[in-house]
Amino acid sequence: MRRKPPFVSESLRAQFKAIVVDILTLVPKGAHVNYVVIDPTVPDPGGVFPGLPIYTGQSADVGQRILAHLRHAAVVPHDPGPLYERMATLIHSGTMPIFRILQVHRTRAQAIVAETTWAQRLLRSGARLLNIAPDQSRILTPASIRRMQRVGLFGLSLVDADVAGLGLRVSCRGGCTTLTIQPRALARRYREHLTLRSVRRRMSHCHVCGCPNGFRLLVGQSSRRKFTPWPLVS
Repeated sequence: MRRKPPFVSESLRAQFKAIVVDILTLVPKGAHVNYVVIDPTVPDPGGVFPGLPIYTGQSADVGQRILAHLRHAAVVPHDPGPLYERMATLIHSGTMPIFRILQVHRTRAQAIVAETTWAQRLLRSGARLLNIAPDQSRILTPASIRRMQRVGLFGLSLVDADVAGLGLRVSCRGGCTTLTIQPRALARRYREHLTLRSVRRRMSHCHVCGCPNGFRLLVGQSSRRKFTPWPLVS
């Protein structure tokens, strides 16, 4: 049975719609974006935003994502979590959270990589992000940032990975085989909406000698039919 949307008053619905309309004027159709949620009642330590950044995310449909945030906060769920508790306090005191677009991208892969980068920039400038993910809730070393970016990219579907020009290099740790595979080839073998992480589990051991495989993400250069390492931290 389809769940009913939470009840929100007509007044709040109108305010939520106005927020989304303003945001969407800045986003090209089909784009992936990084966005930030701001508490306007607390100054931004960095002096850049009209309040304190309290959350950052990425989405391929930022309008619906913002509406989901606002609706969820407006009904004050039994276990809201720190973000929605903060947003609910603002909404019900008559002050709306502010949403800002941080960056616009062509692919989901670019948005995932930038999400970590933006979170780390915000944290280092004094933001108090209420995100849960480690790379978005605490300051990390450059090596840890790159690792978390790779973790995020392995969550891409084969379709999204192919659109982004990613490839997967599979190397037997025993040294007998090394393969460079494009996502479209993996999609023909598996299901196209399978993630790179799922493929990694299915190909965890070498089909020749049975040793564990190592995996490396690559970005394609189709004109030369070669692959080069995917640039992570920016």
